[in-house]
Amino acid sequence: MSVAENMTFALRMRKAPEEEVQKRLKAAIEILHLEGYENRKPGQLSGGQRQRVAMGRAIVREPGVFLFDEPLSNLDAKLRAKTRAELRELHERLGATSVFVTHDQIEAMTMADRIVLLDDGIVQQVGTPREIYNNPTNRFVAGFIGSPEINMLKGTLRLDGEVLKLDDIPLPASVERLAALQATGAIGKQVELGVRAEHLDLAKPGKNSDFTMNIGVVEFTGHDAFVTGQRDGAPIVLRIDPKMQVTLGADLEAGKDLHLTLRPDEWHLFDGESGLSLTRD
Repeated sequence: MSVAENMTFALRMRKAPEEEVQKRLKAAIEILHLEGYENRKPGQLSGGQRQRVAMGRAIVREPGVFLFDEPLSNLDAKLRAKTRAELRELHERLGATSVFVTHDQIEAMTMADRIVLLDDGIVQQVGTPREIYNNPTNRFVAGFIGSPEINMLKGTLRLDGEVLKLDDIPLPASVERLAALQATGAIGKQVELGVRAEHLDLAKPGKNSDFTMNIGVVEFTGHDAFVTGQRDGAPIVLRIDPKMQVTLGADLEAGKDLHLTLRPDEWHLFDGESGLSLTRD
């Protein structure tokens, strides 16, 4: 069937009045920017245009809720990004609730007002993209959301005088966070430290570092540069300004050590057994 026939099929099966059919078709064509394609067949359309026709079939029915089941998974990366923006714009225009199923965290983070994150059919957390990114409820959520993946280091949480530490790594913490961790009985427990690539800083010359990482590779992506390495066998990724890549020069060669510091409270702790967050607000 042609684009127009595809999009009006459900209405015609309902025997809707022709005037109403044409009115809804025209509105959907304009919303989806498919003007001039009404008489084209599927073989004459791009993948993105076919997806828009499929959406048009739903739009003309004026549903209260849209269900998108991984609609972008078969598109190439460039078209996926473009269609993602179009879907978001479409949602804003129509004002209808959209349930969007995806395994792609970038789609979820960029398109959702609220995310329901599931693992093996079990809801792990519900919240806005910002809430889930900044305040994960458990280790799975922290590891699933975010690119690159959050850094995880295992160890024993202890108090050295007034300094909170994971083994020998100082964890700069506010008075409130330290008190909250003491209240939960976390001190002395086996835990996992989670810290995102953008929350690690290079130690300033002459200043003590919190820990070191051994450099593996440096990846330049344009807006960012990522230093990938390890500490005691655990993978570590650090995000730096690309200008630092030039400034540091030979200091970023594979095999060398980088001295890093943590930002106060910009890290997460997870129970070593249950995986539940010990630092969630």
